[in-house]
Amino acid sequence: MQRSRRASMRIGDKTLSSNRVDAATRSEKLEAMASKVAESAAQLKQIQDASPQETRVARAERGNPFAPPAVEGVEVIESSIVHDAGKTRVRRYYPSGSSFDFSKPVLTGSKRPALVYFHGGGYVLGDVAQYDTLTQQLAERANCIVISVDYQLAPEARSKQIFAEAFSVYRWLCANGADWGIDTSKIAVGGDSAGGNLSIAVGLNCKASRVPKPCFQLLLYPVTDYTMSFPSITEFSSGYFLTKAGMEWFRSHFLEDASRATDPIVSPHFADVAGLAPAFVLTAGFDPLRDEGEAFARKLSAAGVAVRHVCYTDMIHAFISFAGGIEAGMEAIEESAQALRNAFASVSS
Repeated sequence: MQRSRRASMRIGDKTLSSNRVDAATRSEKLEAMASKVAESAAQLKQIQDASPQETRVARAERGNPFAPPAVEGVEVIESSIVHDAGKTRVRRYYPSGSSFDFSKPVLTGSKRPALVYFHGGGYVLGDVAQYDTLTQQLAERANCIVISVDYQLAPEARSKQIFAEAFSVYRWLCANGADWGIDTSKIAVGGDSAGGNLSIAVGLNCKASRVPKPCFQLLLYPVTDYTMSFPSITEFSSGYFLTKAGMEWFRSHFLEDASRATDPIVSPHFADVAGLAPAFVLTAGFDPLRDEGEAFARKLSAAGVAVRHVCYTDMIHAFISFAGGIEAGMEAIEESAQALRNAFASVSS
């Protein structure tokens, strides 16, 4: 892993620069727009003071005025997958210029790599609709098919059921994805926050079951330690969008019991990660999950897994979801897409 550095990158005809380093650290202060988002979130009724159902309704009514912009030309198809663990709704995204005719067999040479995306929301909130423009952006910028998974939420389902569903969806795509134009030798997994945790769980289940592993992991501020033992949990316990009390609320609904927090499949901080897919780990400087994200990147590196970690030091948790207002969110989307493009290019079909 490289040492800390400040970096800038070009997006379209514009050069953006943010505080980006490869160590878990924070800037002197939050970026202005990220600060406004955090302040606004603190004014709202906190999730630990409501039921999951009430919080879902409130978030749906409020919406996200700072979501990433939509991408013209990306084709979106609503589908369902019937698999070993049941039936799961997914949303398929095809970058502009794909031009598949699914009434006919997809020719091998026209197939594209794919990202299986698991959304965030603490396993209690979120759905594919709320992540629609983010997944559009990833499909277009990475020039790949994105399969956004509408997995079951807690507390209606708990960790074992959700993990089984995600793993079953992944296996179905490996076996049947060619019919959707997917090059099944180039399937990556990825997600943000809880979705990053779920992506890692898929990889660990592949390893345990001797199922072909994903070619890459895109881990955006992932949860890796449900014991909540890292210093940043306390350092940013309130006032920075995601709170410690909120994390405890998510955990109480997601886990079957407290003992599950140390299970390696739930908290990959405790897992044997040797042999997992190469990864890009992104963290944020003012995020309670910052330290565990960096620690997981170091754990992967120590186990011989190729990994790159980048911390956006003046950002809050979930800042990519506010890329329509936070410029660094668009930069992080492009950086994630570049990591995917590089990973797909390195795999021989």
